[in-house]
Amino acid sequence: MRPVVLTTERLRLVPFAKEDYYLFLGLHSDPEVNRFLSPGPQPMSEAEARERLAKYMDAHDRNQISKWKLETVSGDFLGRAGFSWQKDPAGFEMGYSLKRSAWGKGYATEIARGLVSWFFKTMPDDHLIAYSASEHQTSQNVMVKSGMTFWKEMEKHGVPCRFFRITREEYLNDQIHGTAVPA
Repeated sequence: MRPVVLTTERLRLVPFAKEDYYLFLGLHSDPEVNRFLSPGPQPMSEAEARERLAKYMDAHDRNQISKWKLETVSGDFLGRAGFSWQKDPAGFEMGYSLKRSAWGKGYATEIARGLVSWFFKTMPDDHLIAYSASEHQTSQNVMVKSGMTFWKEMEKHGVPCRFFRITREEYLNDQIHGTAVPA
């Protein structure tokens, strides 16, 4: 059994493994799931899925921080969530991607709150960022519900994006810490 990175009331994050390839490919084969992700609404190719999954596994093995497999506490696959390092703007970026059958159930907000809490309890960084395509209001609502506030607009991967951010000080002064339990 893989170690649990984070648990919330209904969800958990575990490191991806090679055997998760078809779950990962299935998630990103849905054009609606990919609609606001880079490179856009087309299904992710098998080669890109293998490359991204390997990147996530390597990041976890090296640094214990990555995008992880998101599942219910009973083990049903829902998607991926976690962190990746961004150079511009510099800092860790929180991201999540859920399969369509998991939409509208509060899972994105629950895991985002858990991730913010895990990040500031685990990492020494003074801020955390998240962003979405400017037109993706649903994802921006999740960021706000996780305690983040609008920071700036800029283009990312050729797409106008809205960036949100939370500082350690804001996190410590905020009462929306979620119920994350770092492993």
